[in-house]
Amino acid sequence: MLAYCVFLCGVLPVGVSSQEHEAKPLKKVLPVYPDVLKKMGISGTVHLKVVVGADGSVKDVAVHGGSAIFVESASRAVKQWRYPAGGKGRVAEVSVEFECCNTVRTSP
Repeated sequence: MLAYCVFLCGVLPVGVSSQEHEAKPLKKVLPVYPDVLKKMGISGTVHLKVVVGADGSVKDVAVHGGSAIFVESASRAVKQWRYPAGGKGRVAEVSVEFECCNTVRTSP
């Protein structure tokens, strides 16, 4: 897991990572913890599967389970991730956790 120690709009993102047949993302964008959910203390996890194109960009994101209320934020961020260029149609699995109304963490 790659750790970040940066404040972003009152959110302390603590980590970002994914699992994809050996390839790790070269660029990761942290999801935004929706303010209204953060203020209400709502936590949750989103499980996503992403298809990575030959150029390393994310071509498709599919929800694979978890908290529907966080899907939009998690999907928007993961669509901006970039992987090493290579084989077409690779699949990566990403879990995004919104915890304790002040952190965002993604993990394999």
